[in-house]
Amino acid sequence: MRDLTTRILAAAVVLPALTGIAVAGECGFAQCWGAVGIGPGGAWGYSYGKYSETDAVNALQSECEWDCDNVHTFYNTCGAIAEGDSGNWGYGWDGTRSQAENNALRYCYQNGGGCTVRVWACSP
Repeated sequence: MRDLTTRILAAAVVLPALTGIAVAGECGFAQCWGAVGIGPGGAWGYSYGKYSETDAVNALQSECEWDCDNVHTFYNTCGAIAEGDSGNWGYGWDGTRSQAENNALRYCYQNGGGCTVRVWACSP
């Protein structure tokens, strides 16, 4: 009887943990990678929820048809790129979309004017 009680308690602890893994998403509980990128001629792309940095970059480049030459990666957070009217740009990352966008805009304005957010993504 004691052996049966131990097995039931063990199942009560292990099963919820395994269920959590099943619903954790593509990247699980470790690092969820994402990437944002822009390129000449208006190219842009993003990715999120990837297992690795390489997967994130490849997904982004596939989306922008391999034209993105300004690429930035991040994990378990949000990233954004802002671009200005004279080719100036800024990248930012932070815990929320709005904070990442604000950081990108701040860095963009340090290098010129006319900045707008071109692309953002979050990979929690």
